Amino acid sequence: MPNSSRLFLLVPIIALMPALASAAESPAPAPPTAQASTPAPNKLPDWAPKPKPNVIEDRLRLEVNLLGASAATKLRVDESPTLPGTEINAEDDLGLDDFQLLPQVELTLLPGERHLIRLSRFAIDRSAATHLEKNISFDDQDYLVGERVDSILNLTMFGLTYGYRFIVAPRGEISASFGIQIADVEANAVVRSRVVRESESGVAPLPLLGLEGRYDFSPRWSMEARVQYLTVNETDVDGSILDARLGVTWRMNPYLLFGLGYRTFQIDVNSADEDTPGFVDLTVSGPLLFVRASM
Repeated sequence: MPNSSRLFLLVPIIALMPALASAAESPAPAPPTAQASTPAPNKLPDWAPKPKPNVIEDRLRLEVNLLGASAATKLRVDESPTLPGTEINAEDDLGLDDFQLLPQVELTLLPGERHLIRLSRFAIDRSAATHLEKNISFDDQDYLVGERVDSILNLTMFGLTYGYRFIVAPRGEISASFGIQIADVEANAVVRSRVVRESESGVAPLPLLGLEGRYDFSPRWSMEARVQYLTVNETDVDGSILDARLGVTWRMNPYLLFGLGYRTFQIDVNSADEDTPGFVDLTVSGPLLFVRASM
């Protein structure tokens, strides 16, 4: 993904920062009085009921969302750094689904005024059976035109994220975050007629840095943005991971809101390592519908 496109995803959060910083420094306007001659008290007495907040300062948030995920996958698994395999379009060449509805769950803990801890899971599991329209070299195996290939490509991400809200204003907030994503990948291709099987799998922890924010247009309508990113440039491996979402929410009451947004998840890795040569370029993106409860 070009650097300009990645920077574009940061625009909603960056745009929120001046407005929220100004709101945090400016005192809230005093409410109008019934009569000009009656001075308004500086604050409500201790016994007076407090006004209901737009957002409950909760300690637990549960979000259930549904992602209309469009997937685009290109990969190549080489026999060695000097013997490249065949570049594969997983959707076109192997018949894997290019669209799925993915239900997901997120749990966010808020142990203090400015801290958050989020647990999340993201998974896309696909399998297909198709007859090849071209010869494919995958690692040290060759798959021939016309052969039936049963393939599996699964990706599961378990995430633990810590965030610190460095701007907290009456109309929103902005947080910096650090997360660990545990990635579990499984790829398998089988030709049953020749008993040919090739499988690749692995589990790896991935650290991600991020920003996220919220701005309230009104007591009920808000905009949210979130982005996490990792880039690696080593001698034998170059890669990046991007997870970003942008949404608009409508708050039914201080405890429940509904949202509509867009999410994109991208992995781009190119390896010249002797043990795992090849590349993978995976993009999963689409509209996001979610409901969030505060407790």
